[in-house]
Amino acid sequence: MSPTPRRYMPVERGFSLTSGFEPRWGTFHWGNDYGRDGGSGGFPIFAAQAGIVTAAGPASGFGKWITLDHPTEAGGGLTVYGHIIPEVRAGDRVEAGQRIGHINPDQNTNGGVAPHLHFEVDRYVWSPPGPDRLDPTPWLDGARWPGDRPKEEVTGMDANVLARAMGNSLPLERYAQLLPAFTAALIAADCTTVNRVAMFCAQVGHESGGLRWMEEIADGSAYEGRTDLGNTAPGDGRRYKGHGPIQITGRYNHTKVSEWAHGRGLVPTSTYFVDNPGELAGDEYGFLGVVWYWTVARNMNALADAGDINGATRAVNGGLNGLADRTDRWNQCLALGDALLPNQEDTPMSAAEVKQVQDFVAGFCGPIGQDTKDIRQQLTGGRDGGEYPGWPQLGGRTVVDALALIGAKLGIDGFTAPQGGTR
Repeated sequence: MSPTPRRYMPVERGFSLTSGFEPRWGTFHWGNDYGRDGGSGGFPIFAAQAGIVTAAGPASGFGKWITLDHPTEAGGGLTVYGHIIPEVRAGDRVEAGQRIGHINPDQNTNGGVAPHLHFEVDRYVWSPPGPDRLDPTPWLDGARWPGDRPKEEVTGMDANVLARAMGNSLPLERYAQLLPAFTAALIAADCTTVNRVAMFCAQVGHESGGLRWMEEIADGSAYEGRTDLGNTAPGDGRRYKGHGPIQITGRYNHTKVSEWAHGRGLVPTSTYFVDNPGELAGDEYGFLGVVWYWTVARNMNALADAGDINGATRAVNGGLNGLADRTDRWNQCLALGDALLPNQEDTPMSAAEVKQVQDFVAGFCGPIGQDTKDIRQQLTGGRDGGEYPGWPQLGGRTVVDALALIGAKLGIDGFTAPQGGTR
């Protein structure tokens, strides 16, 4: 007996069947239509079954469509997704439940009716209306909602779950790139319960547009002269505009994040983000600012434990701006349950673990970098890069310059006097 195929609904929770596999308008409707109250345009669609994309583009009557051919081991057949905008290409292999496109918001592509997904199932390959066109409703009986997994399969947050938690605002590949740093941030911020991760995702998701924006869109000129943000020098407003997915803003906050991160051995200097504010908007350090804000600047986990979305929004925003979107994200993330939790096995070392390794190496070998500085000093007289004062006993020359001068004076082949002459 072949195993039960793994199937997912082609739309997310909140959608309902608006027109089924049945007679309609004097003819027969050979598929299911799905829509949602308040409008469906722009919402994601998902592969109902694993397979290969056989078409993704213009199609008569649909505007654009996607067709997926499903191998026998995945359940067989072919599915059709119409009135959509593809996010995959012909030849792509997709997994069951993977996002593959979104509903076209232009109703002119579907006969003037409200945007929706039209979904069809063919028994083997694409077939004209007839006995090989199957009713999708019984075919989808028992299908999971996108993002849902059986408890035995829940191993922690992965790229698909992160994408769902962030509203699928970026390609899945980009969420996969961000996943290690995001997961490490959750653990460093002690976000290891569903409530805490859901609040983290809701607030970060709103502030960053689902991780699309790693720095403030505005140029920061509105912060010029804001002494409450520590912006005391000309240009501070623009230089220290919001950076990172939670928008660390102002010279003062950039200074505090730098001191905090340096104290944990995560950045090389205590003014690192003051000197390099753009680094807080990059993949390597962007989430450090979130951890600092979450655990040091505010006590966000206490608000998450209490389920206080209003209090958390005030703590991040200073008011209740965007509360409706933050609340919607909070509820959607809560619905993901344990799948939302960070997978610690796939996470880079925590800050504490990194510091422990650094302390061990320093204790065994001396301070990290000391040997390099010792060698630099022996050769140049200076311990830091860019410093070459030379040695007094060599007339202010470095060891290399002194050797070059001796060789040139002795006439040794290949030796040349250093810049500055042969004094």
